[in-house]
Amino acid sequence: MKRKMLAFATTLLLMIGLMPASFAFAEGVPSKIDAATVQKVAVKTDVDGFPYFEMQVQFPQSFMDLYEPNADGGGTWIDYYWKIDNGSWEYLGGGYTDTIFDESYGYAVAGQTNTYCATGIYPQEEDTANAIVIKDHNYTLKVKLSYGYYDESEQLQFVSSAFSNEVSIGSGSFYAAASEWAKPELQNADDLGLIPDILRGADMTKPITREEFCELAVLLYEKTAGITATAVSPNPFTDTTNAQILKAYNLGITTGTSATTFSPKVLINREQCAAMLYRAIKVISPNGDYSITGVKDFPDQKNISSWAVEATKYMFKAGIITGDAKGNFMPKATTSAQVAAGYGMATREQAIALTVRTYEEYK
Repeated sequence: MKRKMLAFATTLLLMIGLMPASFAFAEGVPSKIDAATVQKVAVKTDVDGFPYFEMQVQFPQSFMDLYEPNADGGGTWIDYYWKIDNGSWEYLGGGYTDTIFDESYGYAVAGQTNTYCATGIYPQEEDTANAIVIKDHNYTLKVKLSYGYYDESEQLQFVSSAFSNEVSIGSGSFYAAASEWAKPELQNADDLGLIPDILRGADMTKPITREEFCELAVLLYEKTAGITATAVSPNPFTDTTNAQILKAYNLGITTGTSATTFSPKVLINREQCAAMLYRAIKVISPNGDYSITGVKDFPDQKNISSWAVEATKYMFKAGIITGDAKGNFMPKATTSAQVAAGYGMATREQAIALTVRTYEEYK
């Protein structure tokens, strides 16, 4: 099955013999290549009315460093893959990255460090635009980075990264269920690239876990600050190896539930959500004014834990978190009946809405 693909509008160099002449023997060959991150995939329409996918890919700084000097004769390369529904992965093609990073082509994503758009990934068969329809299928895409060079015997060699994360788009919505009030903010979050993979396809009306919120908060930080966070090393936890959790811990956004455990699947309540988001904001904007002078107590102030008071009041002052119609913050369940009813829990859609408001305030 033939499909069209124009990655960053470059000519795809699918045959080894077509490698650029600049691939001379390289002395400073890297021992490894860090993986890229696919930030989002969106559906676009070309001038002929045909739909295509546009990927936003964030390249690691180490890979950019290989490209920019490009003085040792090596060259940087990117390959694209996808699968349709539950099918097998297919190789779409690859290309030399000179055009990708050339500012004159305008593929850089404004405000996002080392992030560029890959355009022209068409989901239909060549010359039969209606053969595959985006809305009828689910597409999952990923990329791999490589550094190409000629060895001493003038044989072309590659050092390649692991695959990037996988991002899916297509058939239906990116969530399984959502409240009507939340749908516009969820769509806005998706457009902004603020929904992590762990929440895609989820029921957004359900409470959010500590792991899910860490992924949300780290993505918010990286999108807003334009910086890729670093995971703590060595890993202090015995119950998780999730890099996003380790990034959140390293940033000071979250702590463990003990010296050695994180409890990733534990649900979080509204005051915990406020506190974690507050810490994320302080990392994003360390020189901000976080005074809560003059902020009145909530009617249910007595139910807010002492460690969460500053965070809840600031988030209310900033207009990011609001209370109910009576002004109550509803921080957490305090009775067995409230626990059973899920009172005070932070839902996934609420948490996502809060991150959108935070991003728009601090970007």
